[in-house]
Amino acid sequence: MSDRFDAIVIGMGPGGEVAATRLIDGGMKVAVIERELIGGECGYWACIPSKTLIRPAEARWEARRPPE
Repeated sequence: MSDRFDAIVIGMGPGGEVAATRLIDGGMKVAVIERELIGGECGYWACIPSKTLIRPAEARWEARRPPE
């Protein structure tokens, strides 16, 4: 396995996903870096209305959990 890449995409939100896909489709070897959610937070709890309604309840539950 080679450790050389043609491009590195930092952040795999919606823009990063599109960029990485286009680079790969163009025949490039691409590395991606993401420390959180692949696809960005939008699809998980931010932009989609149902997720926006669910997230406050999840956050409240997390805040009430006793520390481990």
